[in-house]
Amino acid sequence: MPQSNDHIRIFYVGDSWLTAGTLGAGTGFSYDLRGVSVENAAEPILERWRKNARYQVSYLAGWDVLARFPETPEGLKQYDIIILSDVDSDSLVLYPMERANRFPMGPNRLKLIREFVRQGGALWMIGGYYSFTGRQNLGNYSGTPVEEALPVKCLERNDDRLECPEGVTVKVTASRHAVIRNISWTPGPMFTGYNRLEPKPKSEVLARFKETGDPLLVLWRYGKGRAMALASDISPHWGAGFQQWEHFGQFLDQAVEWLAAR
Repeated sequence: MPQSNDHIRIFYVGDSWLTAGTLGAGTGFSYDLRGVSVENAAEPILERWRKNARYQVSYLAGWDVLARFPETPEGLKQYDIIILSDVDSDSLVLYPMERANRFPMGPNRLKLIREFVRQGGALWMIGGYYSFTGRQNLGNYSGTPVEEALPVKCLERNDDRLECPEGVTVKVTASRHAVIRNISWTPGPMFTGYNRLEPKPKSEVLARFKETGDPLLVLWRYGKGRAMALASDISPHWGAGFQQWEHFGQFLDQAVEWLAAR
């Protein structure tokens, strides 16, 4: 699906949070919410990519996915790579309430993503509470068309997280692969948690966690396209140490280059 020019068109979805402040109750009928903040954890990554003249970056916050994620194959063909980070499957398969009484409600966007990859696009799912299986199954990608395109199986359980406040580190298992070569992984980045995943047959595991042996970075080719799974995050809290690692930017760029088949 890459275009004749050398631009890599990235569609980055998720890594956004809205935090409400203190809720006070004066009576049974009187409530007072004080303080609301919006945090875009994607901004440091977007800022880096937008400085690269070769990248054309589009961004969609997690709370806008339900209403604004593309609904047609043509809408997805605007991009070379779709990145899903902390975006639950319900936001992609369901629609806003004003469409709840329609039948059909709309196309199944999980199927659209699978076909996007099959036809030559690229998909990168990044770990988090709303990725893969997720926290208390909030991700809920097990058994979905998106999971078909991924190089990993999501665990069929209520929660796939492993929180590691003490930190876990990386063991590279395929140092010559284009995604991670020419990067010094000793000392490597530290993560404070991740989603536990099961690599599929014919996938390639590029890195694992030293302390547990669980996979960190898994990829494969699906149909004419490519897909990658990163078990941990590229933003806080799991990825706070990753963002501060000296080779973080180089890793992101090499991952994008491989996914776009450049």
